[in-house]
Amino acid sequence: MPSDSVQSLLSSTVSNFQITPDVQAISRISDHIRILKSARDLERDQMLDILRSLSRRLELAKTAATVPSSPTRRSHTEKILELDREKFSLAKTINELESAYHASEGTLTRLNEELERVKNEDVMAEASSAQQDPTISFRLLLKIYRSLGISLEDDGMGGYAKAIVRSHQNNDIHVLSLDKAYSNFFIANYLWDMM
Repeated sequence: MPSDSVQSLLSSTVSNFQITPDVQAISRISDHIRILKSARDLERDQMLDILRSLSRRLELAKTAATVPSSPTRRSHTEKILELDREKFSLAKTINELESAYHASEGTLTRLNEELERVKNEDVMAEASSAQQDPTISFRLLLKIYRSLGISLEDDGMGGYAKAIVRSHQNNDIHVLSLDKAYSNFFIANYLWDMM
């Protein structure tokens, strides 16, 4: 048999078998087997971790069950709880003191700025001009009231209907109606008390 006919016979036989789909199927099956094996290995490792954890907990429970509960152990636990409560109480107090400190610091800064401004003002010149012009003395009074934390609300008829008092120490706001029924003495005492 001539060698050319053998080669053509082999070539036609190989081309007729079409093994590519079979190779791809085998490759897919191998991939699935590999993925399944890694998933099973992972699950086995997780189960072993859970088993080790449960074994440790069992040993600890056995140890705790065999050691008698002594009064010193109970008092130690109670002391730890008491110290924890004290620690949290101290932390709360420290926070409150820091807040008060920052508020006082802000008030001090504001008062120092006001003091510098007052030092730089010519009080005698303002006082002499206030005697000549009553609106200037009225503005000076309003400035003093505002520096004390008191705002006056205009009633629309040239007078004042309400006094709003801001207490920086307590962070409160109080409103006083400036009614003719109240005496100047009562209003002055009320404003001082609210400040």
